[in-house]
Amino acid sequence: MAGRRIGADNMVDWDEFLVLNYLDIYGSSSQKDIENNIEIVEEKIREILSDLLRRGLVRRADDRWEIEHAGREEMKRLRREVLEGSGRRDEIISYCKEFEELNTWFKDLVTRWQVKNEGGVLVPNDHSDPEYDLAIIRELGELHKKTLKVLEKLSNVLPILKTYIMRLNRALNLVRRGEIEYLSGVDVQSYHNIWFELHEGLLRLSGLKRVE
Repeated sequence: MAGRRIGADNMVDWDEFLVLNYLDIYGSSSQKDIENNIEIVEEKIREILSDLLRRGLVRRADDRWEIEHAGREEMKRLRREVLEGSGRRDEIISYCKEFEELNTWFKDLVTRWQVKNEGGVLVPNDHSDPEYDLAIIRELGELHKKTLKVLEKLSNVLPILKTYIMRLNRALNLVRRGEIEYLSGVDVQSYHNIWFELHEGLLRLSGLKRVE
């Protein structure tokens, strides 16, 4: 399949990397979710999935796509190819470390979004206090600015990551418009879901250990 390419000698198909990376992170997904969450035209996604199926890297399970062991091994190979083929491995890893520091902040922010400390007791945030929520949304905006600086540096080396800038921008704009499910909702392209996908991908690309 002809298309955008990355890695040493441009040997890695950009769009295939995105699709297989998505399935490697989530394990399985409906085709609709893949189409909704990856910035590639639907026809190209169907073409890629058919090719991955033919090569034994994924399988169909009812209405879902699941990654095979061979697919996970191929994804490891592709990540090595992208990292080493960039010629800027150490630079990429340093940026991933910067993102890992921001991840600690983001986890704390999401926790405070989901639960409130009332007199030393943690209770679910029912979002009935607009001032409390607005303060966290403003804080997310500050975190977002710092995140974009890291992602811009990363995407200058690996343009494939630019898709996350667009997706995070979109989610934050929806939160600011009052659609608060786009901060940490499970069933939408929330800021949290996009962040999780990005974080997992960067950990697996860089080989860094998760900071608990």
